[in-house]
Amino acid sequence: MKTLSHDMKFSGMITLVFFLVWSACKESDDPIPPAATAPTLTGFSPTSGTAGTVVTLTGTNFSTDVLDNIVKFNGTVSTVSAATATSLTVAVPTGATTGKVSVEVDNQITTSSNDFTVVAPLAPLTLTGFSPPTGTAGTIVTLTGTNFSPTIAGNTVKFNGTIAAVSSASPTSLTVEVPAGSTTGKITVQVGNQIATSVDDFVYVVNTNKNAVVTVAGNGTLGFADGNIADARFYQPTGVAVDAAGNIYVADAENHRIRKITSGGIVSTLAGSGTAGSADGDGTAAQFNSPRAVAVDATGNVYVADGINNKIRKITPAGTVSSLAGSGASGFADGDGINAKFYFPKGIALDASGNIYVADDINHRVRKVTPTGTVTTIAGSTSGSDDGDGVNAKFHNPRGVTLDAAGNIYVADAGNHRIRKITPTGTVSTIAGSTLGVTEGIGTAAKFNTPAGIAVDASGNIYVADDENERIRKIASGGVVSTLAGGFLSGFTDGVGGVAQFNSPTGLAIDASGNIYVADRHNHSIRKIQ
Repeated sequence: MKTLSHDMKFSGMITLVFFLVWSACKESDDPIPPAATAPTLTGFSPTSGTAGTVVTLTGTNFSTDVLDNIVKFNGTVSTVSAATATSLTVAVPTGATTGKVSVEVDNQITTSSNDFTVVAPLAPLTLTGFSPPTGTAGTIVTLTGTNFSPTIAGNTVKFNGTIAAVSSASPTSLTVEVPAGSTTGKITVQVGNQIATSVDDFVYVVNTNKNAVVTVAGNGTLGFADGNIADARFYQPTGVAVDAAGNIYVADAENHRIRKITSGGIVSTLAGSGTAGSADGDGTAAQFNSPRAVAVDATGNVYVADGINNKIRKITPAGTVSSLAGSGASGFADGDGINAKFYFPKGIALDASGNIYVADDINHRVRKVTPTGTVTTIAGSTSGSDDGDGVNAKFHNPRGVTLDAAGNIYVADAGNHRIRKITPTGTVSTIAGSTLGVTEGIGTAAKFNTPAGIAVDASGNIYVADDENERIRKIASGGVVSTLAGGFLSGFTDGVGGVAQFNSPTGLAIDASGNIYVADRHNHSIRKIQ
């Protein structure tokens, strides 16, 4: 029995060892599952943002189950909202910092080559108040709040939808001017994509005296007559200038005359016979051919852009007319006196040194004439709209020109529907306008339709005779464009702001008191905005 028991134990041990060996061999015969393919992260968009920004990750071998993808922004786990094998949609998590983005799938991790930049959230823009609570166009209003842009151009302020000029800015205060044509309503401030709106309405008061348009001379009927302003007649006046004594000079284009309106209201002919021609001489013995613009210097000399004659003419205070520059033939040539050529000069202005600047319409250039008659080209070449230096810049039928106290030249670039600026060094830029239209706005967001006359006041505000929009526009500091007077329809109506009507306003001038004179071409009249 003992021997049998011993044999049975031995046999059982052998059986157990065999079973263990068989089991091990069986397990080793099973196929090993393949390792998961590692994910790759090739990019993400956008590359920066605040917490909550939705970001799309691109790559390969992501899991199509959102829960199987672990995405981190510089170590902070984010939420995956959508997943495909090549794209993940995630949100930047709260608390994330700038750094790499990583994706983990089945314990395999891929990391971006570039950092994602976490941007601090914008502080909320607020508009907490304004003072005064009511006013007319031109009233200076102080806005208070938080997180305004410290740069003037960074703030867009509107009074019930009408854009206003900002004259100074800090993070907590803005100084603005109530725009003409506004109405009672909320004030808004926009900085970037944030807009703050006032709780209370600003009450707009119509000023019956400011921006009032009155007729100085002419009654809407074409003709020729000197005399008191009630009886005087003009025929398509296109240019106007005013001297220090308040005398007004008019380029009476189709009467081929230069007219003078005294401060006492008497209209006379300074020069020109009324017959188209090019003769020099005294007073009415001289001839012009569609004179388009005039400018007057401090000593009373009047300079004329004599359009069809392609000349720059000079009239002394005694009425003697001479030809300062231009051969009379259309063309382009710099040079001295009659050796120079123009092609339908339409705008003229003077600087403090007596140099003359000419908007040379069909030559698409701005020219300079010295007091002795030497002509050079300041800017422009062939027709176009390029900004740039000197002859690298391009204009398209420039029709008006003026200068500020610093020597900057402003050009009404009619064919481009833009207002251009030429610095004293000759650099040309666009300060307002883009394509044809009638939009108020800032800089190139605004639109004009064939701007013709242009003038600048002592404060640097620019005024534009927006010919085919039948209105006078104002460009304030910061490039804010608004309508000063006139509207969509042509007509002949005196009144305030948009009540007034013009019919092809073409020339502009400003006197020492800030009154604006308008050569209202097809109304055959001289108008005044006071």
